[in-house]
Amino acid sequence: MHIGAAIRHMRETLQLKLEMVALDAGFDPGNLSRIETGRQNPSVPRLESIAKAMDVSVADLYALVECPRSLVSVEARPNHRGRSISQSDWVQLRTGFELLNDRRRQLALEFLEALIRMEAEEAGKDAQAPSGVRASG
Repeated sequence: MHIGAAIRHMRETLQLKLEMVALDAGFDPGNLSRIETGRQNPSVPRLESIAKAMDVSVADLYALVECPRSLVSVEARPNHRGRSISQSDWVQLRTGFELLNDRRRQLALEFLEALIRMEAEEAGKDAQAPSGVRASG
């Protein structure tokens, strides 16, 4: 994935209109469209403006860009339970969580705890939530 595709993916994930992001970043929508389709590469200041307009970091955008082949096997390595999560999924989870107010964040954590309990029950064993995931009541 090139940086323009990462910008488009993030913008669509956040349900932002191309026109609004472009105007908030200080340039015309046609310019952002050319960047997203890979017909134009953004300068560093322009990339920073786009990220700021979407309320994400430049690092969040680059996290969506495909990793070099030498890093793919490291990133895709499953955890001790045989599961893995892509960098794109992590960015989407973090970005979505950051958009929530405190009450909805608490609800999201409670929901995650319920999902972990359900997973444990389906697997027929007791699983514990990772530290920091427990919802306070």
